[in-house]
This record gives sequence, structure tokens and C-alpha cells, in this order.
Amino acid sequence: MEPFEALEAGDPRQVGRYRIVARLGAGGMGRVYLGRSPGGRFVAVKVVRPELAEDGGFRRRFAREVAAARRVNGAFTAGVVDADPDGSPAWLATVYVPGVPLGDAVAAHGPWPQAAVFALGAGLAEALEAIHAAGVVHRDLKPSNILLAADGPRVIDFGISVAGEASALTSTGTVVGTPGFMSPEQLTGKPVGPASDVFALGAVLAFTATGAGPFGTGSAHALSFRVVYEEPDLHQLPPVLRTLVASCLAKEPGRRPTVTTLLHQLADTSDGQPAVPRTVTESGWLPEPVAATVHSRSIAAPPPAAPPPASPETSEPPPTEPVPAEPGAGLPERPAPALSREQRGFVLPPPATRLKSRPSANAARRPPGITRRQTLLGLGGATAAGLGFVGWKIRGRGSSAPGEQRWLFRAGDSLDSSSAVAGGVVYVGCNDGYLYAVDAATGEQRWKFRTRDRVGSSPAVANGMAFVGSLDGYLYAVDAATGEQRWKFRTGRIVSSSPTVAGGVVYAGSVDGDLYAVDAATGKQRWKFTMGGIVGPPAVVGGVVYFGSVDSNLYADGSLYAVDAASGERRWEFPTAGGVSSLPAVVGGLVYFGSAKGYLYAVDTATGEQRWKFRTRDSVLSSPAAAGGLVYVTSYDHNLYAVDAGTGGQRWKFGTGDVVSSTPVVAGGVVYFGSVDSNLYAVDAATGEQRWSFRTAGELYEDPAVADGVVYIACGSVGLYALTL
Repeated sequence: MEPFEALEAGDPRQVGRYRIVARLGAGGMGRVYLGRSPGGRFVAVKVVRPELAEDGGFRRRFAREVAAARRVNGAFTAGVVDADPDGSPAWLATVYVPGVPLGDAVAAHGPWPQAAVFALGAGLAEALEAIHAAGVVHRDLKPSNILLAADGPRVIDFGISVAGEASALTSTGTVVGTPGFMSPEQLTGKPVGPASDVFALGAVLAFTATGAGPFGTGSAHALSFRVVYEEPDLHQLPPVLRTLVASCLAKEPGRRPTVTTLLHQLADTSDGQPAVPRTVTESGWLPEPVAATVHSRSIAAPPPAAPPPASPETSEPPPTEPVPAEPGAGLPERPAPALSREQRGFVLPPPATRLKSRPSANAARRPPGITRRQTLLGLGGATAAGLGFVGWKIRGRGSSAPGEQRWLFRAGDSLDSSSAVAGGVVYVGCNDGYLYAVDAATGEQRWKFRTRDRVGSSPAVANGMAFVGSLDGYLYAVDAATGEQRWKFRTGRIVSSSPTVAGGVVYAGSVDGDLYAVDAATGKQRWKFTMGGIVGPPAVVGGVVYFGSVDSNLYADGSLYAVDAASGERRWEFPTAGGVSSLPAVVGGLVYFGSAKGYLYAVDTATGEQRWKFRTRDSVLSSPAAAGGLVYVTSYDHNLYAVDAGTGGQRWKFGTGDVVSSTPVVAGGVVYFGSVDSNLYAVDAATGEQRWSFRTAGELYEDPAVADGVVYIACGSVGLYALTL
């Protein structure tokens, strides 16, 4: 089980910004390499096979599904951190997990005991919950796509697996998936949803407990026949595990449990003993010989990176600037398996093949011999070593013209939350587990507060405190001035919806299906409302809390709820087509909200009756903004829409170069929002005409924040931008 293979002739030495140092493996979609970022972090780089990349339809689907996969943010997934679907070759990079494939571990050490299988199942079910919540179906969950690490399993390849959906039949007639783990509906060409991954999970658990798949061995045709027409062989499984696996392997998708139900079943007790450890991050969850192998893999040194070859086709050399040490370096760093996203280096322009949208006007004005990278940094030939790690002014550029960059703050990992601005400070959450407070004027770090896992929500600031949720299941209250913890409140699961503060109460939802009302001063629970799905961010207006629900399948029908803010009693429930995962907007007696199936709804706040609905061409996962008689909303169909607030009629739409999930913000007659095409746009609120755009060094998924003539927006692992309005 050697983790690395030497590069061979014909293997790339550089893909995007990543230096290729070794082979990791290969699959149906392409080959996987170990890559090293300019900052020294390792990633797994998946390069698409040339014959697939030449298919224009495949590239479009690949780009779409990679965008969806990048929204996956689960503790037991190896997330997508970078990609270039339009590159030559097309590729994507994911978190590198120095773990052992489950299939290799079972082959080397034999079947696992029941408690370890349950622990594995709990981690995998939580991973699938995160994948499905992002609107992604894995379609190829199997032992080789599960990596074992000391702090839990990691599901890999959920981006590239999905990308092959519409190209399922290749020239040789094979299908995307692995015989023995594919569901009956996959094999018979029926619609495939999250239940298909539940089937695969059942097959994986049976394999782990017995050392063989539940449908035996043989040719692909024989295995597929048994999956569709015969019952699985589960006689070797212990009774409790047998019942659970049999439910997962039901022939009809509707008879299989949901991922959420599975998580509850896996947490139940059997024979008076816990079926799983409290968390799979505790020591002892792996069988002892497997744990030893995982440990040896985690400390295996990757091969050194060879210098990249000179390329006559590029006008910019690969970046070589040193990365300064992280502030507060006295804190111990997390081990590599726990890192969820690759830590990128300084600002780096996207590959030239991706520059398809409107470029920033500044891009055309750099002097001869100065790279775009140097222009962005304001260096003009100087090195980046003198720049502060936390924040810096961009030298050589003014800050008075609209769309001009004021500063860029770089955190210790990817900033995957939107920012909040209050009292001259910008607050933003990070995948390194910290909530950062940044001086709004200078971009300098004021303080940072560490949670026990990745920050799962965007922060809210009120009454001198910043409130934020984490993947560790806690809602935190932090002193806004000092960064000291005031209190923390434990929920049942991940806190992924952004909190809202009103009337001295913090309202926050959890993946456990509950909306919590917590006293903002003491952290004591006032009440909780249980609705069964994943809770979206709440809006509180006129003594009522409005929030949406999302199933583990984002595209399953959901609801918008209206709940009394004082008592937690339900006022009404409005059913929706597709899940509601964004913050509703409440204006003039109407509540506006979007759904995953592409609708913008307007519902009466008093009665819960629909006034109108407006259809976009793809998912609406952002929150709407209402101002001046119009409702502004973005869509995965690449557009920003302006809709009449009273009638639901379209006034105008503004197109971008890629998916838009960023919530629009309206200020001073201008709408600000980001796009996955890397641009922050400023659009006239009345006419839909572009005022200006600023091209960042990464894809924009988060919402902008506007205060005191400045717009702030987080840009993943690039950092937090501040731009003049």
C-alpha cells in the first residue's frame, strides 16, 4: 500500500498553480496526482482524460458540477479547493488526505468488528448529508473512494463522479459507477438521487464487515444482474447491522432510509452498549492493525517537488514568493488529515483560459514587463516578502475610484463564510476554525477566536458581541472588542445556518433539524422548534421568525416556516418546490425567498398565502434583496434578476460568466454581488447597467457586505477584499 508512485514520461509537471510531484492513482475520469501549492500545501489534482475533455458537452457539465461540489462543506469529505474546467487539460484539486483506502485496509487486515463498522457508517452518513445538502449525488461511493484517517473517514471524488452524469455511457458502453455498489436505478437508467448513495453505503458497510460485497463476485454483468433481481447475501452480518444494511439495499429507492434517519440509527444502542464512539475523531474507532497502517501512512513523507519546466506558452513564471509564517504560530497546527482545504499562496490570477467574463479595467493598464500578479500586489518588480501575512495596503493604487482595491486580508485557510461589518471591524469565519476580526480601514487583524472545528456559518454582530456557528455543533458568543468567549451553546449537530439577533435573542438553525432561540446575554435556551430538515438562516421581523428547510437532497420539496419569536409556536408553513436554504427578505407585509428548483416566491406574512412566484432557469440558493419596489435575486443560471415586488414581473436581468450564489446587496442605487466567474459586480439598481466590476483572484461564492463607502467580500483561500464603492 505505497502512497506514492513516481511520475512517468508524459505526466504533467505543473497543473494550474500546482507543482506535480507524484502519482496517486487513476480512475474512469482521469488520473490523480499529488500536487504542491506555492505555499507548500499538498492537494490531490485530478486531471480529466483527453478524450473526455474534448467533448464540449462534458466540459459544460463538468464546470457546473464542480461548482456544486465546491459548496460541499462536511467534516468527513475531501472538498474541492480549486478547478479549471476550461483548462488544457481540465482539472480539479481537492484536499489531500494522507489516509488508507478502505478497500486496501480490508484486504490487508480482514473484516471489521461491528462497533468499528458502525463508527465508519456514522462518518460516511454525515459526509453524504453534506454532499446531498449541496445538491450533489456521489454516484460512485465504494471502498476505494473512502480514505481512512485517524480522525475519521473521508469521502473523495464526489465532484468528478457527478460530472459524468450526463455522459454516463462511454464509447465502450460502460456506466459511471462500480458493479456491486451501484444501485438498481443506476443500472436500469432510472432517475438517480440521494437514495442511490444510501444503497452504495449499505454495500460498503457489508463489505467492511465481511470482506466481500453483498452481491458476491464475478463479472460486471453478473454482479449487476444480482443487484437488480436478487437479494443480497447478508447472513454473515450481526443481527443489528444486518437489519440496517438490508434497509439500505432495498430495491426501491423510496423504501431506503434517508441519510438523516441512518445517522440516528447508527447512534442508537445495541445490547446496552453504544453502537459507535461518541465521535469518530476519538482514538480507538479504527481496528488496531488498521490504525497502525493509517498512522504509518500519515507520517509518510511525500516526494520532493521537482522544479517546474519552463513554459514558452506562458508570460508569467510560477510564483516563488515566500509565504510568511502564520500569526499566532505558537498554537499547534492541525495534523494534515484534519485539514479541509488547501491553503493557497498570495494573489494569483486565474489561468488565461478562464478569462471569459468582463475584465477589470485595471487589467489592461499594467506597464510592459510587469505581470498581472505584480500589478495586483502593487510591486512593480519588488518581491512579496515585505508584505504582512494578515493584511496590507495595495501599493501604487489609489482608493478613491469606484471598484479600486483598498486592501486584501489573508487568513490561515479558506474564508468560506460571508462577512459582517460593525463598529469599524469586519468579522469573517474561516475553515481553519477561527473567527477573524479585521480592521475595516486598514485590513489589519484585530483578533481571532478559535472554535473546535471549521466555522460553519457567517457571523452576526449585535450588542457588543459576535455570534457564529461551527461544525463542532456549538453556537459561540464572542466579545466583539476583545475576541474573548462569552458563552457557547451546544446544539444537536453542525451549526450551518447564520444566526440572527433580535430583541436580545439569538436565533440559529442546526443540521439536527431544530431552530434554537438562545438568550443573547446568557447563552441559555429560550425554546426550540423542530421541523425535521436542515434549518436555513432565520429572518426576524415583527415578532415572527421566518426560515426555510432543506432536505439532505437539496432539490426535494421544502417549506418556509413562520414561528412566533417569543414562544416558538408555529404560525404557518408554506410548501415549496425545492429546498429553501437562504435568508428570507421581509418587506411591506411580504416575505421573499428562493428555492433550489429555481423559484423566487412572494408570500403574505400574515396568512402564509402565495402572492406570486417568479421562475429563473436554475437554482436560487442566494437570499433576495428588496429595495425601491424591486426584489433582486441571483441564480445558478448565471444571472442577477430585478423583479417587481408587487407583481413578480421581471424588470431586467444582468448576465455574468458563471454560476451566481452570492446574495445581492443594494446600497446607494447600486446592486453589488459576486460570481463564480471571479468578478465582483456593481450594477445600476434601476436599469441593470453595469457600473463597474472588479476581478478577484478566485471564484466568489460569498455575500458582499457594504459599510461606509466600502464593499467587503470573502474569496475562499485568496482572502477578504475591501473595495471602494
